[in-house]
Amino acid sequence: MTGIAVGTTAVLLGSVLPAWGASPVADDTDRAPRQIAAEPRPGARTVQLAPVERKKMLETAADADGATARALQLGRQEELIPKDVVKDADGTVHTRYERTFAGLPVRGGDLVVHDRSGSRTVTKASKEAVSVPTTEAAVSAAEAEKSALTVAKREDTRNAALKGPSRLVVWAGGGESRLAWENVVSGTREDGTPSRMQVLTDATTGARLMSHEEVRNGEGTSQYNGRVQVGSVRNNGRFELTDPQRAGHQTFDAGGTFEKGPLVTDDDDVWGDGTPSDRQTAAVDAAYGAAKTWDFYHDRFGRNGIADDGRGAYSRVHYGVGYANAFWLDSCFCMTYGDGRGNDRPVTELDIVGHEMTHGVTSATAGLVYSGESGGLNEATSDIMGTAVEFFARSAGDVPDYRIGELIDLRGTGEPLRYMDQPSKETNAAGNSQDYWTAQTTKLDPHFSSGVGNHFFYLLAEGSGKKTINGIDYDSPTYDGLPVSGIGLENATNVWYRALTRYMTSTTDYAGARTATLQAAADLFGTSAEAYEAVGNAWAAVNVGARYVNHIAAKTPSTRAVAVGQSVARQIEATTTRPGGLTYSATGLPTGLSIAPGTGLISGTPTAAGDFETAIVIRNSAAETRTLTFVWPVFGSGGGFFVNPGRYDIPNWQTIESPITVTGREGNAPRELRVTVDLVHDFIGGQVINLVGEDGTVLLVKDFVWDTGTELHATFTVDASALPANGIWKLRVTDNTPGIFTVDPGYLDSWSLTF
Repeated sequence: MTGIAVGTTAVLLGSVLPAWGASPVADDTDRAPRQIAAEPRPGARTVQLAPVERKKMLETAADADGATARALQLGRQEELIPKDVVKDADGTVHTRYERTFAGLPVRGGDLVVHDRSGSRTVTKASKEAVSVPTTEAAVSAAEAEKSALTVAKREDTRNAALKGPSRLVVWAGGGESRLAWENVVSGTREDGTPSRMQVLTDATTGARLMSHEEVRNGEGTSQYNGRVQVGSVRNNGRFELTDPQRAGHQTFDAGGTFEKGPLVTDDDDVWGDGTPSDRQTAAVDAAYGAAKTWDFYHDRFGRNGIADDGRGAYSRVHYGVGYANAFWLDSCFCMTYGDGRGNDRPVTELDIVGHEMTHGVTSATAGLVYSGESGGLNEATSDIMGTAVEFFARSAGDVPDYRIGELIDLRGTGEPLRYMDQPSKETNAAGNSQDYWTAQTTKLDPHFSSGVGNHFFYLLAEGSGKKTINGIDYDSPTYDGLPVSGIGLENATNVWYRALTRYMTSTTDYAGARTATLQAAADLFGTSAEAYEAVGNAWAAVNVGARYVNHIAAKTPSTRAVAVGQSVARQIEATTTRPGGLTYSATGLPTGLSIAPGTGLISGTPTAAGDFETAIVIRNSAAETRTLTFVWPVFGSGGGFFVNPGRYDIPNWQTIESPITVTGREGNAPRELRVTVDLVHDFIGGQVINLVGEDGTVLLVKDFVWDTGTELHATFTVDASALPANGIWKLRVTDNTPGIFTVDPGYLDSWSLTF
């Protein structure tokens, strides 16, 4: 489930714009931001599918699953299970599948097939082939259950208890497939929020592979929206808060308990008085918010309910006592709202309701796993769409803005829960949301890592710099200090929704979200449109990907040191929104290196030492250029310096080897051979590093230590005097991270030998 976070808990959302096309800002480096006008292509519009039509399309996909699997060249033991289907006005059909291997569910193996007028492409959560050598577990179910309970308790889950038996699955979300035990642990978090934690344990080694929280927090008179219309029906002489126009959405009163409670009813169909003392008031806000969220998705995207299947959800209000949070839970297909710390500020503000219902939409589409960067994207999606709902409703009582939960004062500080224009302004004892992506983003609580996505969306909609919207002042910064132009709230929302429902998968990270939103923008506006570049530039403004300058986006290549006499190969990564390809030229390259004009590959063998001031010039078909400048250090062979500057990824709990060829030395290696290592990993202490000579002799460089740092940049001294200096030396890195930790794969950035 997903919810909001206050203090140590998740806080909700909010958002507001002047109307559906709020002002955006431009993104050139030589001028101030401006608004970009863009009209989506009619063919990219979502076609509303009737429930019976959607069901038939899913059945057709299921009947053809074998042929589809073969067409995608999946393994013989893999099968596809249709989950969702979306159709565009131009006839393109996007079918989302889960898959199995040897009958076992594959977690992190979902994919989307895009069928466009005779052509087919696919978006995969995992690019690696799904396969495990055996489906027989070496670790018992009992051991996995014990481990899962330990994980949940370590995450401060109270009254932790297993929910059902262990289940064998295949985990494909970490690169190489792993046989795993899947357990669900239920309990309660510190603030009273129920917990349903999914834990995957390696069935071969017993290590924890992944864990994530399934609970995601996030005519009547309402407390926040004034007099509003709510759906009701008459039954046995009384009115029930059941909305007949929206698939029978119902609102229940939990009565201060942690149960569902009775359906809210009334004698005269006049609900609430606008004060928290009337128990119907919170129910009105929840019902009104649910109606507006339903209408938003229906009117904007043709979506027929949260799961697009015409099925209504339900809401429950007055949950717990002093419960200052709200959450969505897939298992009950429902939203739940507390009354706030003093039981007088129900957590039923409009953008919060939109936030919680959107967790359900995300679950029914991309299924973003609620941990790591995908968890941050899950939360950001709910903030983004909750904000869009607020602008769509245009309630006089809850004037739309880009602040989340600004009316409920959950922390008692008078401040909103989150700021989309500058997430770091949030004041929270548990930490602050991020303005920009960093290497630490993946480790944060999703309510804090969501700041990157929220900030991106604000910049895409409104642009950077100072502005006043609906009476609220904003001044949104950028990572590189350069201006960004927006494309308006409606277009920004169209881009995000299309990316979510067509191109994001369960394990999408921020780099993947950039790819997905650029593809969505290409569908909507074309790759040559300013709106397309605005998407890329908004991501660059939050430190995700490269900025477009002169219609060329490019990354400065690695400036790791190289050595005389050792071959080098580095690829310039660049794209252009102009038709045709790119050409490359360079000045100041290290002596002995050259650049391929057609590909941008720099290669050769340096012949001279020094610091080379290099400039790479990238040119597109319109003769527009982008220049990258940097200093490239080259060490001389006379110093006995040898380096491998190539990056080597370190899969979880596996071993990698990186070679260096040493030539031109006499005799044996020195007693004090210096080994310099630059390594990045979530748990540096668990990386065991050895130097391996050409004859297989192993010399310890760094053993396991209890160091929870994330980067290693150090020089070690090794006695290698018994081994010849010349030959192939290998740096062997083994990930021995304890299984109790959830870690992302790390990488060996570079390493060197100095004789």
